[in-house]
This record gives sequence, C-alpha cells and structure tokens, in this order.
Amino acid sequence: MRTLFRSATVAALLLATAACSNEEQVADPTSPSKGIVAGTLQVTASNSALTLRNTTEFIVGYMVLEKDQIVIALFPPCGSQCPTLVQGASATVSYASISGYTPKSSEAVVLWWTYARAADGSLQAQGAVQSKKISL
Repeated sequence: MRTLFRSATVAALLLATAACSNEEQVADPTSPSKGIVAGTLQVTASNSALTLRNTTEFIVGYMVLEKDQIVIALFPPCGSQCPTLVQGASATVSYASISGYTPKSSEAVVLWWTYARAADGSLQAQGAVQSKKISL
C-alpha cells in the first residue's frame, strides 16, 4: 500500500512539474505555420459611401441598414439574395442604397455573417450575425 502511495505521489509530482515547465505559447499571426488568423468585416465611411472589406477566412454575407431599420427576424436576413464578399474582397455601398437612408440619417448598421460551403456547393450561413455601427 505504501509503495502504491509513493508511486502515485511521484507520478503526480512529475505531471505537475511537466505542466509548470511548459510556458504559454502565443501564436504569431504573421507565421504561415500557425494557420489563418480570423479577421473581421472592416467598414469605413467616406465620400457618401461605405467601403466593406472582408478580412476573414470565410465568405461573408452582409446587409446595410439605417440604424432605425435594424429589426430583422430571418437569418440570413436577406435569404439567398444576400450580397457576399470572398476573403480579401471589398465592396462599396453608396449611402443612397442603404435601406432606410434619408439625407438626415447619421448612422448605419452593417449586419454580417459567415458562410461555409455545403457538400452540394451551396453556401450555408454559420454562426451568429455580427453588427458594426458606423457614422455617416
């Protein structure tokens, strides 16, 4: 019994020492061996238009609304007609084409989500809808 207790104690000490000796490693986002680092949908406003840029590793769907038009019940909110951006692509959305926009509008909300390709090749929305508020 005593030998069994010593063996268990030694094993526990060895595991604890090994766990403590491993320093936490932080992934270097510039290192190609670490894989793709998740990004976001960048949104900027200038010259009466928004510029959207996909910095994620996924295809992104999006919808731009005036801030008071944000009630959405469906996902994705525009069904299969949603505009999309592939990784690294950009799109320009004029203020006039923002749903609910008037010359008095001061903010818009960009709803966006990611897609995964299904076995049949179609795009399937995945995850939660993200949102970004932007001043116009």
